[in-house]
Amino acid sequence: MVAESLARLRKQYGDIALPEPRTPFALIVWENCAYLVDDERRAQAFANLRKHIGITPDKLIAAGAKNIEAAIREGGMQPRHRAAKVLESAQLALDVSDEEWSDRKVLKRFPGIADPGADKVLLLCGLSDAPALDSNGLRVFERLHVVRPGQTYAAAYRVGVRALSEAGVRGEKAVQAYAVLRAHGRELCKRATPRCQACALRRTCPSSTQRG
Repeated sequence: MVAESLARLRKQYGDIALPEPRTPFALIVWENCAYLVDDERRAQAFANLRKHIGITPDKLIAAGAKNIEAAIREGGMQPRHRAAKVLESAQLALDVSDEEWSDRKVLKRFPGIADPGADKVLLLCGLSDAPALDSNGLRVFERLHVVRPGQTYAAAYRVGVRALSEAGVRGEKAVQAYAVLRAHGRELCKRATPRCQACALRRTCPSSTQRG
């Protein structure tokens, strides 16, 4: 089910270039500099921060919260709170050695980084070949009944990444799986109004309304 579904989605969406930076601290800043916005606005907030301040712990700390807030203001709601999280991330990063960036427990000390975020950092930064899922991809798996609907998010997430791993989806395959499942959850397999008629999985998905 998992491998076949991913193959069909890859055929539907093609290769997807993820916009996220590929170093751990920069990716943590990417996650915290914007809130409830699309990739384009998040990328713009990140680019403004990099242009006007820089994406290193020392430059962010030297700039201070108000300057960070000004740089990322267009990244959605609560700019002051977002700036505080970026600054906290910079302060925490000063005590992280190069080797410790591959430690999930260390990553989870940072604001906004729980198990899914830690797995994403490790995968996209090449520090682990284990798969990761975002909330959109997890919803796709729930609709496919790879994950049993109604579980807690944490339990559902563990089942989802285990299903990917057992299907041999690791390394670069896991990066592409993360990208295509996220894209599918955002574009077609939406939470409130899924567009089943346009889905490559509509004939096999147990949740589909368009099996004909």
